[in-house]
Amino acid sequence: MIEALMAGAILSIVLLGIAGSQAASFSKNAQSKDTTVVTNFGVEMFERIQSNRQRILDYNGIDTTASTPCPQVTTAQRQALADCQQWRTALTASNINGVRGTVTATRLDPDPTTGAVSLNRTNVDIVVTWNTSAGSGTSMQSKTMTFRTIVAPE
Repeated sequence: MIEALMAGAILSIVLLGIAGSQAASFSKNAQSKDTTVVTNFGVEMFERIQSNRQRILDYNGIDTTASTPCPQVTTAQRQALADCQQWRTALTASNINGVRGTVTATRLDPDPTTGAVSLNRTNVDIVVTWNTSAGSGTSMQSKTMTFRTIVAPE
């Protein structure tokens, strides 16, 4: 009888340990999903910028949580404005807690319209930040993913 009680106690402890590791596994799986989705959002914006590479500087200043998240004007920067609006909508609809996307485009070479010899390269930084559970589920931790490249129009 005592042996059966001891075996039951040991089995209970083992099962509680497995249940605890299962909860941690679920939490890490959710964080991994968010990281994958954020990576896809960053790459998607890079692809949008690459497809409009003649007007890279039009993407500068995008901030999906600002009061005016898309600083582009309708007449001159239609594609960049549409890309900003679609990206913002996708980020918002993702249900990732506190997600925010920003784009900074900075000219590296002299402006070719000035007549200076230039490769017309632009540094593009896309930063996506979001909040994730810190493990216990009660506190939140801010995460940031930065995508950086140099683009030169063809």
